[in-house]
Formats: sequence, C-alpha cells, structure tokens
Amino acid sequence: MLTAAEIMTRDVISVSPDMSVAETSDLLTRYRIHGAPVVDSAGQLVGMVSLVDLVGRVGETVTDVMTTDPVSAAPDASVDDVAGMMLDQMVRRVPIVEGGRVMGMVSASDIIRVFLNLHDTSGERDGQRTAPARTRPVVARGQARRPAKKGARRISRR
Repeated sequence: MLTAAEIMTRDVISVSPDMSVAETSDLLTRYRIHGAPVVDSAGQLVGMVSLVDLVGRVGETVTDVMTTDPVSAAPDASVDDVAGMMLDQMVRRVPIVEGGRVMGMVSASDIIRVFLNLHDTSGERDGQRTAPARTRPVVARGQARRPAKKGARRISRR
C-alpha cells in the first residue's frame, strides 16, 4: 500500500497569516503553484490559501481570505484515502501533517501520476512485460495536435 509520505512533495512553499494578498499572489505565481498551506509563527498549520481564494474573496491579508480548518492527512495515510478526501472535500491539494506541522503536500497531480504509473506497470509479471505500455504523445503547451486524417475518428474504450 502506497502512503502519502511516499508521494508527497517535501519542499513545501508556505505562507504566513499576516502576508498581504498581493505578496501571496506574487509568491504563488513565482513558484507556479495554485495554493499553499498557511503556517503560524509556531510552525502550525492554520489554513490553506489558493489563487481562487485570493481573487474570489475580499481582504487585505491571508487571514482574511484563507480557508480555515483545512483538509489534511497523516504521512501514513494511504494514497487511496488521500484521493478519496480530495474527491469528497473537492480540494486539489492536501497538506500532510504530523503533530500540527506540515511535512509535505499531496496534489491532485501527484495522485494522477501514481495511478498512471500503476497503469504503466500493470502489464508486468515476474519482472517481464506481458503487454507493451501505451504512451500518449507529448504535446507542448500551445502546440496543436496533428489533425486527424480524413475519415478518421476517435474511439473511446471504456
């Protein structure tokens, strides 16, 4: 069973409750992240703030716009449990907390990566690959995919 500690990001960018909304927005944009834990001077998790909070709520400081009592998980929580929390609570990131201190962060991208890796290795038995792994072509942002050939259609296999 894979745990949150095994997939979490350990170098977490956090913000303080008294940071201004503008400073926080700049910080999230600079690090290309969509949200961060809010940590007090004692290092304890007191909330979460996201870009959506910053633009959708009125306030001067992080305290004014943050989500208090955020969803969090222990380092030994299973990845399945963390994924379930994300779906149930409709959040895209879950701080991994031990003793009230943020140890790491699991994002929806981390969960997707785990499940894609499981899919890629599901064809392996006794160290031998039984079927080739299917890969998706990499397309750079803003680059259009090749147009389909005339008469071609996409088939959904569910």
